[in-house]
Amino acid sequence: MAEQPQPRRLRYEEALRAAGRYAEKERLRDICLLEVEGGMVIQGRALINTREGFDFVLRTKILSHDELERLLERRQG
Repeated sequence: MAEQPQPRRLRYEEALRAAGRYAEKERLRDICLLEVEGGMVIQGRALINTREGFDFVLRTKILSHDELERLLERRQG
């Protein structure tokens, strides 16, 4: 029986850099990161424009290893 190829695991430095790029792109503040099987969960407050002015909303996103790698490739390429 042939073994399934293992996905490339990002080093912590790379995963944190990619999560930071996502946070900046989404304008997140007060972020929390959680490593989970297959990627990372990032949660933070995003500033939005409303009729009454500005407000913060809580945003949560699960970033897979593939998504983290794509975030790194965008700036390198």
